[in-house]
Amino acid sequence: MSDSGKIAEELAEAVARLQKELNDALRSVWAKYSSLYPDRLRVYDPLYDIEDRGDSIAVYVDVPGFRKNEIKIRVTEDTLEVIADKSEERVKEENDRKYIQRERLYKSIYKKILLPVKVRPEQARARLEDGVLVVLLPKSGAEREVEVKLE
Repeated sequence: MSDSGKIAEELAEAVARLQKELNDALRSVWAKYSSLYPDRLRVYDPLYDIEDRGDSIAVYVDVPGFRKNEIKIRVTEDTLEVIADKSEERVKEENDRKYIQRERLYKSIYKKILLPVKVRPEQARARLEDGVLVVLLPKSGAEREVEVKLE
């Protein structure tokens, strides 16, 4: 690997560590003060995994309880963004007691993932499997190292 490739890899690792530290800090603050806010109004930061498959990468994002039509996916050559929103209203009527109970549920997921390699966003494919979003992203090949012969 060239020096510039090593530097880029180290920079990507540093950014990933910084993102994890920031997420951990925000979770810590949220855990401390979340009781001040309604339990049903949260944006969740889902867990994810990235698998290198040679010519492509697969990103697995946990999105339990969401349907396909509630999930939006945006891909650039170096990021994957997952946005999911859901709202429900449950009504329970008890005429003998003369009241109606209403519950509202709002649930959101937002995750922006810095990809470890450049990908071809126009060739991305996605599917939902048992609460896990699977996004397949072909690598662009732009980062491959080739030897150039002098003329």
